[in-house]
Amino acid sequence: MCGACGSTVYADPVLGDEQTLRKRMLVANTVNSLTATIPGAPRTTALADGWTVAGPTGATTLCHTVVELWTAVLAGGLPGLLQRLEVQLTSAEPGSLAALVTDAGRRLARHRLLQSSPSNNTIGPI
Repeated sequence: MCGACGSTVYADPVLGDEQTLRKRMLVANTVNSLTATIPGAPRTTALADGWTVAGPTGATTLCHTVVELWTAVLAGGLPGLLQRLEVQLTSAEPGSLAALVTDAGRRLARHRLLQSSPSNNTIGPI
């Protein structure tokens, strides 16, 4: 909890200790720029203490960390997003906030892809 304002502070390894509205706006801009041309992609809006992710049906999710934000964005199974994330990482300045946000999204998208694909190590019915 913040001693100055009394609000809850959520640990976010991507944003670090300094979680400002400006940083949240940059994160929202990064995510929106990566998903803007994907049909049905959710829209991310920055708030003072997190983000909202509004889906195509109007359902809204409140997120407090970058990982929660990407989890909400990826919940729709956006096709082609993993490739966009990988391309963006090649042009992003290493260590920049945009690169950190994009890398977090890429890691989560890969993880979801691996979880959703059938394992090649299963024996199958006997």
